[in-house]
Amino acid sequence: MAQPWQAGDFEPKKRPVQRRSRETFEALVEACTWLLPRRGYAGTTTNHVAARAGVSIASLYEYFPGKDAIVAQVADRMVARILARLSEDAIAVGAAPEVGAVRLWVEKIHDTVMREHELIAVFVYQVPYTNRLDAIRAVSGRLLAFSPQLHRHDGGRVRREISPALMQLLINLVTSTILQLVVEPLEPAAHRALLDELATRVEEWVR
Repeated sequence: MAQPWQAGDFEPKKRPVQRRSRETFEALVEACTWLLPRRGYAGTTTNHVAARAGVSIASLYEYFPGKDAIVAQVADRMVARILARLSEDAIAVGAAPEVGAVRLWVEKIHDTVMREHELIAVFVYQVPYTNRLDAIRAVSGRLLAFSPQLHRHDGGRVRREISPALMQLLINLVTSTILQLVVEPLEPAAHRALLDELATRVEEWVR
């Protein structure tokens, strides 16, 4: 059965240029970001978003064709926040003592993703087209692009001959494990044990 969504459903009707229009656009995206974890995907409507943003429904439809285009913007901002934090964390990890640096990096990724856990859970379990969103589809490639940055700050502690295939495998292992822990957390001792084991395996591969 064909999916009911078209590519244009996820794109704004227009991008704001003037300050006031940018403020309206951002208010709508922020309102949807706030509503999704509280009302869920199905329970969030354009009327809810407009009311939360303090704008008319007509203003909403001036910029977006419907709810899904706003949800796509929420995903884009969420991914951008996570990647920005990880970029900052890469420098801190590179400056850390060699012993425990990989474990610190794994914990930084976990903590960064955990900060978005309520919103991530909505995209994992409720939004029916998550994997069709450009921001989500691009995550793996954007994480792979972190490897040169990590090398710049690792003090020579990560071997340079890591192939793109191995790096992709590492990214898949770390992100899938952490995502699972974030949306379906274990009891604290088991949660910590799994993170420790993940860090140990990654360290074995990159040293």
